Amino acid sequence: MTRWLRTIWYVLTLRCEEADRLRAIERDAELTRAQRLGESMHRMLCGSCRKARRQARALSTMLADLEANFEAGLDEAGPKMSEAMRTRIAAQLEASLDADTKNSN
Repeated sequence: MTRWLRTIWYVLTLRCEEADRLRAIERDAELTRAQRLGESMHRMLCGSCRKARRQARALSTMLADLEANFEAGLDEAGPKMSEAMRTRIAAQLEASLDADTKNSN
């Protein structure tokens, strides 16, 4: 009985700092049932912690993509541009530089 009360108390009184620490530990080790429940309940009630978890997942996804691109030997991460698009962008940049030099004279 006291074990359940301690678990309920832990779940209900979990602070943001502790939830953040549990999220960090969760990447490397398995959490206890009370820790998982406490972090889940806290995240359900705390908008800041929900946002932090979404941001952490997005960051880890981006880092995994970057690592995969690096291992594949790609020089640049992200989508590749066609030669026609590169030419069009270069022409627009050149035109804007020409317009700036004309306006400054």
